[in-house]
Amino acid sequence: MKEDRVIKHDETMVARRRFVISAIGTGGHYFPAFVVAKELMQRNTEVIVLVRRGFSENGMARLQGLKTFAVKARAFYGKSVLNKMWSVLLFIHSTYSLLSLVKDASGIVFGGFGALPLVAACLIKRRKFFFFEPNRMPGRATRLFASKASIVFLGLPPADNIKGRLLVTGIPIRHEFKKTMADKMIRNRTLKTVLFLGGSGGASMINELALEVQEILPDNYRIVIISGQRDYDWVLKRSNGRTSVIPFTHTPWCEMQTADVIVARSGALAAYEILSTDTPVIFIPFPHAIDDHQYHNAKYFARIGNAVVMRQEQVTCKKIVEKLTELLEIHRGKSDIIWDAERQIADMILRDK
Repeated sequence: MKEDRVIKHDETMVARRRFVISAIGTGGHYFPAFVVAKELMQRNTEVIVLVRRGFSENGMARLQGLKTFAVKARAFYGKSVLNKMWSVLLFIHSTYSLLSLVKDASGIVFGGFGALPLVAACLIKRRKFFFFEPNRMPGRATRLFASKASIVFLGLPPADNIKGRLLVTGIPIRHEFKKTMADKMIRNRTLKTVLFLGGSGGASMINELALEVQEILPDNYRIVIISGQRDYDWVLKRSNGRTSVIPFTHTPWCEMQTADVIVARSGALAAYEILSTDTPVIFIPFPHAIDDHQYHNAKYFARIGNAVVMRQEQVTCKKIVEKLTELLEIHRGKSDIIWDAERQIADMILRDK
């Protein structure tokens, strides 16, 4: 591949490759992107991460010490005609702003709508780009451009056909989860902790369920709810003395480490990180996820980890309590996940010429 720029290092001329990584969206998009970015940086590459000003990925990237470049991107599907027109204009503007940035770089795409300007800029400049698809059901951006990508890295074995050069790598998870497994605490066997986790933005259904469950669980249980900022106030008001409510946490591994069982949605990253802790889990997929991808994720996770899947329409307070008890009585051991996804991705990208 073309050498991007040359820098002086210990009086030796060293060629550095440059990568532009799209990390726009939710934590499920940008956290794996950050893990791969750091892995590449350790291998003497220059990495620039695409973010949106004022959104969570921007602040988190800066906390991670990553170099960022701001673009304007907005969702298209499911929006009004006016919003769709605005998203197209922002797409054109963002693509144009990236042309000079990708001129001597390769693109690495994490996420959906926020990744399209990077793909378009790479196609216009005839630069290589790589896709990472975390879900078993590929997203629309993956379906559209996978055949043009140098490699499509898959977090999970696909449940549908994807055209292109594919490699299942697992999902890059944060270093702190790996450390949590190494330093795993011995759980208190007399007081059981149930963690309700609705994802980075919270989930009203999960919060409502937790508040119902707190009324009927036996006395030897405590409850922790990561509610999301939106629902925090009303969840806190309705919680009782044995329930702790947290709006959001930058260190979810701490709560997962002390939980005996978890109730959660099944977004790819969050679910993969839960499995990495080997904590029993009930997955309740978000029923309105595009292509029902959370359900397909959850069914796979139930095969490789100590997990069960319940459709939201099937969930009752009584059934959840029964499943919690069942999971705590039958533990199947370690989950069969891939721990070195970022290394595999970096290896393949740097080998690809």
